[in-house]
Amino acid sequence: MLTAIDHIIIGVQDLEKAAAQFGQKLGLLASGGGIHPSGGTANRVIVIGDTYLELIAVNVPSEAHQSMLERLAKGEGYLNMVLASNDIEAEGAATRARGVTIIGPTPGQLRSADGRSRGWSRIDVEQPVLAQHYPFLIQHDSAGEERRHRLAGWTTPPRHPLGVMRVLSATIAVAGLAEASQRFSHIYGLTPSEPFTGDADGWDAMLVSLPLGAGSQHLELAAPLPLATEEDQEVDMEHLPEAGALARHLQQFGESVCRMTLAVTSMDEARRYLDTQDVTYTYSDEMHPTLWIHPDYACGASITLHEE
Repeated sequence: MLTAIDHIIIGVQDLEKAAAQFGQKLGLLASGGGIHPSGGTANRVIVIGDTYLELIAVNVPSEAHQSMLERLAKGEGYLNMVLASNDIEAEGAATRARGVTIIGPTPGQLRSADGRSRGWSRIDVEQPVLAQHYPFLIQHDSAGEERRHRLAGWTTPPRHPLGVMRVLSATIAVAGLAEASQRFSHIYGLTPSEPFTGDADGWDAMLVSLPLGAGSQHLELAAPLPLATEEDQEVDMEHLPEAGALARHLQQFGESVCRMTLAVTSMDEARRYLDTQDVTYTYSDEMHPTLWIHPDYACGASITLHEE
């Protein structure tokens, strides 16, 4: 079964600069990474609970897939999210039984600077590239604390100064919520929630949630609400949660990951940390404490914080 969000992929231009930005400005510390023997890419890993963020950059342009080069030409930001399976072979069989064409399972590998390697098997709904519309599925060659240890560079994952404890959800922007909800449910065998508004997080969206595993994490789909007035439609808003930003994301990047939501132990402490680093964010406690980190401080990635 699909048990969790395995990782979320953020494409960057300069890997070391991006890792320093996340570590110093956002208090999210990278502790692992390496080179993919194929695909012309390298990464740094930020372990958060049982999930991780993958900062990835092209290191051999001649080997990189054209889709990644084209996506990075539009700017840094989310490339995709990945769903964890506890039985990739059975997952593949069940997906094919639903009439979905897939590729895999196929093996993958990452090699660290000291020569150690870790591996996985993955299933793709589209062609097996990083910048694609559909999340791919993965099962690592290790599990539990051993997997976390390897991801963190064969060491203990660090505590993050921002106070982040776990990844709650990743959200994919879609044009039509009803159609996308049926499509994703069919592909992944997940049960969508009833639609709900984005009011709690202060953005103009309608969403559905597709729980993973025991329901502690969610894949979300979000569609923009029609803007209320012609005057609103003329405003070119770039960043979530600003009005019109979700529609702009769809125009620029198509159906793709538009945000992730992280749980922090204390919103007050998280705000104090971001304030000391002069990080711009949008904060509201109208319905519950919600903070949106400005994507300029996260290599183009919109990040929402909730209090645990």
